[in-house]
Amino acid sequence: MASSSSPPPFTAQNPTAQGPGPGPAGALPAALSNLQISRGAAPPPGAPRGLTPQTAPPAFAARPAPPAAARPTFPGSPPAPPFVRAPTTASAGPPFGGSRPAAGSQQPAPPFGGPPGAVSQPAPPFGGPRGTVSQPPPPFGGPPAAASQAPPPFGGPAAAASQVPPPFGGPSAAASQAPPFGGPPGSVSQPPPFGGPPAVGSQPAPPLFGGPRPAFPGQPAAMAASSSQPMPPSFGAPQQSAPPFGGPPQFGAPRPGGQLPFAAQSAPVSQQPPFMAPPWANVPAFGPPSWQSQGAGSGAMQPPMRMPGIPGSMLPNTLGQGVPPPGTPTIPYSPHAGTQVSTPSKIDPNQIPRPMSEASVIIYETRQGGQATVPPAASSEFIVKDTGNCSPRLMRCTVNQIPCTGDLLTMSGMPLAVMVQPFSLPHPSEEPIQLVDFGEIGPIRCSRCKAYINPFMRFVDQGRHFICNLCGFSNDTPREYMCNLGPDGRRRDADDRPELCRGTVEFVATKEFLVRDPMPAVYFFLIDVSMNAIQTGATAAACSAISQAISDLPEGPRTMVGIATFDSAIHFYSLKRAQQQPLMLIVPDVQDVYTPLQTDLILPVSECRENLEQLLESIPNMFENNKVADSAFGAAMKAGFLAMKSTGGKLLVFQSVLPSLGVGSLSAREAEGRANITTGDKEAHKLLQPVDSTLKTMALEFAEYQVCVDVFLTTQSYVDIASISVVPHTTGGRVYYYYPFSALSDPAKLFNDLRWNISRPQGFEAVMRVRCSQGLQVQDYFGNFCKRVPTDIDLPAIDSDKTVMVTFKHDDKLQENLECGFQCALLYTTVYGQRRIRVINLSLSCTSMLSNLFRYADLETQFACFLKQASNGIPTSPLPRIREEATNTCINILQSYRKHCASVSSSGQLILPEALKLLPLYTLALVKSIGLRNDGRLDDRSYWMSLVSSISVVLAVPLVFPRLIPIHDLTSRADDDSLIPSPLMLNSENVLEDGVYLLENGEDGLIYVGNMVNPVTLEQIFGVSSLAALPIQLVLEQFDNELSRKVNEVVNEIRRQRCSYLRLRLCRRGEPSGDFFRSFLIEDKAPAGFSYVEFLVHVHRQIQSKMT
Repeated sequence: MASSSSPPPFTAQNPTAQGPGPGPAGALPAALSNLQISRGAAPPPGAPRGLTPQTAPPAFAARPAPPAAARPTFPGSPPAPPFVRAPTTASAGPPFGGSRPAAGSQQPAPPFGGPPGAVSQPAPPFGGPRGTVSQPPPPFGGPPAAASQAPPPFGGPAAAASQVPPPFGGPSAAASQAPPFGGPPGSVSQPPPFGGPPAVGSQPAPPLFGGPRPAFPGQPAAMAASSSQPMPPSFGAPQQSAPPFGGPPQFGAPRPGGQLPFAAQSAPVSQQPPFMAPPWANVPAFGPPSWQSQGAGSGAMQPPMRMPGIPGSMLPNTLGQGVPPPGTPTIPYSPHAGTQVSTPSKIDPNQIPRPMSEASVIIYETRQGGQATVPPAASSEFIVKDTGNCSPRLMRCTVNQIPCTGDLLTMSGMPLAVMVQPFSLPHPSEEPIQLVDFGEIGPIRCSRCKAYINPFMRFVDQGRHFICNLCGFSNDTPREYMCNLGPDGRRRDADDRPELCRGTVEFVATKEFLVRDPMPAVYFFLIDVSMNAIQTGATAAACSAISQAISDLPEGPRTMVGIATFDSAIHFYSLKRAQQQPLMLIVPDVQDVYTPLQTDLILPVSECRENLEQLLESIPNMFENNKVADSAFGAAMKAGFLAMKSTGGKLLVFQSVLPSLGVGSLSAREAEGRANITTGDKEAHKLLQPVDSTLKTMALEFAEYQVCVDVFLTTQSYVDIASISVVPHTTGGRVYYYYPFSALSDPAKLFNDLRWNISRPQGFEAVMRVRCSQGLQVQDYFGNFCKRVPTDIDLPAIDSDKTVMVTFKHDDKLQENLECGFQCALLYTTVYGQRRIRVINLSLSCTSMLSNLFRYADLETQFACFLKQASNGIPTSPLPRIREEATNTCINILQSYRKHCASVSSSGQLILPEALKLLPLYTLALVKSIGLRNDGRLDDRSYWMSLVSSISVVLAVPLVFPRLIPIHDLTSRADDDSLIPSPLMLNSENVLEDGVYLLENGEDGLIYVGNMVNPVTLEQIFGVSSLAALPIQLVLEQFDNELSRKVNEVVNEIRRQRCSYLRLRLCRRGEPSGDFFRSFLIEDKAPAGFSYVEFLVHVHRQIQSKMT
């Protein structure tokens, strides 16, 4: 796979431009000759940073194992050193489309609930199969171990000892074959592919919580059975750390000691994880650029970054250029407006703040010296060592020191919120979450506030009492939990008990947490077979995707499936094995729906798999001449729900047209919407609200019975996502949107989306509550869930892609010398039917200094918060007001810093705090995003809102500030360069007409083909010799040449990083697609919006007017 020098994301952009000349190439508008960013000297003693150079810890020795019955460790096997990966043998087969394992080959059980493993394997974490008697039970409750053969994690084929026909027609790969995607063939020195097979006999590092992210097939057209996608979240739940600008970087082995964590350095090829690398590989992060500090600011603040004398009188419509650091080419600035003003003096290269990449891996200890450390950027690559606070992937706060008073928070203009992503995928080198079983007594809790035992509860009086860190109540220690205290006041057994030394643990839930028996894993598929769905190929694509994905369902007797189809009526199918063929049962009443049978509609997969596969093959033919155009979507969902009501489970609906019949039918509001939006109607936003409460009422009932709905919209017309999305939003699901649906290019994405949906780490029938220290109170929750009581949220399903945002307000003063605690408790059922309580703790220092709030601000978490708040307001406020509010939020924060924290300086300077220097750029990107633009289709905006509601921190930035990568010159790059080239600045000066560019935001990949591209390049990438021959619907194939291979490698690498199967579209200049592409070039001047330079000037002027 890539070699690893991780590209600085935004450095060398335009190799042709050399050095700063006196002219436009080296100049910046005078307006910006004075930009200044405050950087801090070393943080004060009270605030250790997590970013200090740390030596890679000796693989921290596993703690002495407690008796198996008391606290089995999470993985269920003796942990290997956490940060060392077991080497793979040369025979590790390729994950993408390679062959299935030969019987008897010895492999580790796949993580997250894969099927049983052999005696020699460690049981996988998250519900993997149980190992032999000698192992403690696996955490996520897997089925008992059986034969020695294990399918690969996430369905990627495992290495084979001999050649076996590959699944679903993918090319078969012999064991000795080089891995696809150009990754280096496995050699003994390589780390295993993200939880892949260790060398025989070696001890694998325990796979983490969910194991590998999915691999993505190279050829969408062939629907290679190999990849998957996580869901983009929507309006209030951030997703977890994948770096915004390119997914988490390559996770090589930790670098040896003494290196600065942020120094760019490349790992030798042998350290790269092979092709199945975590989907975070090799990406630039957004780290603080290494700027020269310029003199200290006041209050121990960082020397500020200044933009000198932005003239008050004239708005420059000019564009300048910064000169990058020595040795890198200059980065031209926006090309558009009018003349370029150059100033005689040379400009500091970093006048305009832009994202910079981090190349090295950070070993991040969550606490040092008894204090919280500052987490690395969500987009950077880091390995967490949990030393008391949780991993920032699981929970991060918008500020890393908590203001003592509400007034201080208000003065700063910043939000106080945490983003919780309880099942976020860990780095493969991190230790798994430990499982703790307290037996009959259940987890120890505070008797007043019900907080769970954690490292911040203090034991006093020889250990006989403990004081709750959240409410301060003194509790009696249960006799069986007593232990003497050491001279330091800590319990002598604290380091042996995960609940007393780790920020995150998982408890086995006792009977008091069970309202009923844990539910089985139920999957019910509902397929639209109306005329439009049949004719566009959507029905066939859905049947094919389900048929291929069945093998990825959790193994075991508790996994059950059911299926129904619908048009103007609903057709159930009884799949009993005794019948020669499936039996169809029709429900014609779509107003008062019922189910035709009480049993036999949902059966264990093992009993009905053959019948189900036979049925899926025949459905497209059964309905091929269907002339019914109507769709009873709401009634079909209600009928599916009735069939699942006794158990709960996942209802996966494939829908192709506007629901027109029966309960929950909708009308085409779009035509009315077009007329209104163009005339500037102030009520246009109402079309982004659900049309009525019918579907919401239905969704609340679904959630009550633990039914989660995911909707796959394979459509070519308006379907009113604003109304439909209410159901997934309320039940913990999500909307997938394929518009306009193409039977040629979309089936591969549909399959991968479905496959990841059912195979990623997830839990069912969950309840979540966040508690915090006295002085704060929870204000609100945002995300995809149902809320019946003020304190808890109900999640019929929760998975690794979903994030929940929790906002807080002060109800009292916090003490400066104490810490403020946050605890998230998630009670859920594993896919194997065990009840668990995942407890995630974060304890942060309190401060009464405003400057500390700015120094320890978390930009990406704050931006995710602003993104969700803006999205939340779209249905109730006109767009201009939302854009203005987003801009004012940015201005108010920067003005507060300028007024209260910056050193005295001339009013001609725009001063930005170091931690928030990219806030104006990201704010501009938000204002220009699909969600907040005036143009665009209603459904596109509604879909964007549904994504944002549960999006993670790490995907929030790229959603609005995408990555632009040149792909026409990949062959000219040195082989030791990283797999993905450095991203270009988002301005049209970087998009040349003789180039081909990929712009990706984690969801879509736009491939822009210039009008003067060399025909040889076209032939190599697309297999056509002229622009006229380019297909309208793009299926990226791999041809027999170096450039094609590298383009496919880049696209598949991004798919892995984003955990999402990018939907590719071709864009050309002079066509609507080209205009759409250019609308993402954030730094350019837009018809109704600022360029980046103009926006900085605007922000500066607004701050000046507020100051006076």
